Amino acid sequence: MSAPRSHLQDQCDELDQLFAAVLPLVKQYQLENGQVDETKVVDFATPSELAEVMDFTPPEQGKEMAELVECIKTTMKYSVRTGHPRFFDKLYAGSDSIGQLGEFLTAVFNTNVHTYAVSPVFAVMETAVIKRVAALLGFNPDTAEGSLVPGGTYANLTGMIIARHKYFPHVRMEGFRAEDKPIALCSAQAHYSVRRATMMLGFGMNGTVSVPAARNGCMDTIALEDTIKSLIAEGKKPFFVNATAGTTVMGGFDNLVEISRICKQYDLWLHVDGAWGGTAIFSDKYRHLVEGIDKADSFTWDAHKGLGMPIFAAATIVNNHVGLLQASNNSAAEYLFHTHDEASYDLGDYSLQCGRRADGLKIWLSWARHGTSGLGARIDHAMELTQRAVAIVKSKPDVFVLVADPMYAATCFWYIPKDMRKELVEGAAFDETDLRLGKATQAIYSLMQKKGSMLVNYNPLLDHKLPHFFRLVLIQPQVSVADIEFVFQEIESLGDTV
Repeated sequence: MSAPRSHLQDQCDELDQLFAAVLPLVKQYQLENGQVDETKVVDFATPSELAEVMDFTPPEQGKEMAELVECIKTTMKYSVRTGHPRFFDKLYAGSDSIGQLGEFLTAVFNTNVHTYAVSPVFAVMETAVIKRVAALLGFNPDTAEGSLVPGGTYANLTGMIIARHKYFPHVRMEGFRAEDKPIALCSAQAHYSVRRATMMLGFGMNGTVSVPAARNGCMDTIALEDTIKSLIAEGKKPFFVNATAGTTVMGGFDNLVEISRICKQYDLWLHVDGAWGGTAIFSDKYRHLVEGIDKADSFTWDAHKGLGMPIFAAATIVNNHVGLLQASNNSAAEYLFHTHDEASYDLGDYSLQCGRRADGLKIWLSWARHGTSGLGARIDHAMELTQRAVAIVKSKPDVFVLVADPMYAATCFWYIPKDMRKELVEGAAFDETDLRLGKATQAIYSLMQKKGSMLVNYNPLLDHKLPHFFRLVLIQPQVSVADIEFVFQEIESLGDTV
């Protein structure tokens, strides 16, 4: 056997040194996350303060290993600990060890999933993941197609591109014509990426028409149909409806059965943004939330939201429109895509991207490690914790008020500031539009961020003119009932100082 080339041996030696120095730090970092009372979720620092503790300017000369390790320590110290059980701020949190290993191996292999020639295993792996998700959605895996993409915004954009090609096939080469007048519809609480997509596709943000939604996030389907009729009467061409399975703020699920009926009647493309709530397909107990999903034309899925997979792990999946994904995206790059027996696995020809990471590896490894039932158990646990959070809010009506009963794993509530509580005791009626609610929410968030005890995001509900409130997202399996109880105790404690 020939000896390894010296530079490769040097790389292996350096990797050994890095692992010897950094792996203990990573283990310590992870274990510290479990010490919830001693370890902060964030050691908050301003940009100028960060610049004082670390030089972020890439140097002219390379650093020694010891210097790099110190930089890593500083990065760990000041980064938000998303794997901390008291990180409730976003729709993602932490990541599993198997997914982290997948990320590392992806960097080691360092290939591009655009042609089968350079990524045979990953092309087959990605296709298998897409087909398996399609089956859970109730799509026919034999006719379903899809693509892993860098996030839900990109997935929604891809869904709209496919729909545009179906209804306006000339646009791909010629652009829009004056008579086209395309319109996309979504609920008032849909993700902002829908409006971004119409901006990027050339018919402008005003080409997105918002349909009223209930407070809990569900689209008004009567208003949807009335809006479609009005647009048609005006000579416009509605062609795309974005329904949501788990709205970003309230966690609402649109009535997919009724919306699919409307889309079929008026010949509109039904895209379901399931970036947040689409993970319900893994749970036998909560799959009913997406009843009617099998009638969708396309679907957005973010596995990094709720399933513990590293960011990004997202996909667009197309239902029973064979060839349309490729037809809407390919650009006949002859230097890259050739005629050969495995050409159907040249996945770059199905995507806007040329450079494509092997994100399928971490998804496949995570799924293989936990199984469908294990991933579903995460959702069940999150929903149990959510029910507990709701019960706490309702048990203290003099301090907290629920914005709406949650459909998914996000509990939205107000903290009632002391001056408002005094007025309520004196007989005043609770006014949910009182701006003092929002000011108290923002002030408490600033205090908790500086203290570092936890992070719970806040947001308004503009379509209902409601001031800022807290959104408690519960998706980490390591979160306990004690952690949830701490959230409300801490908010009340901080609120008393406002």
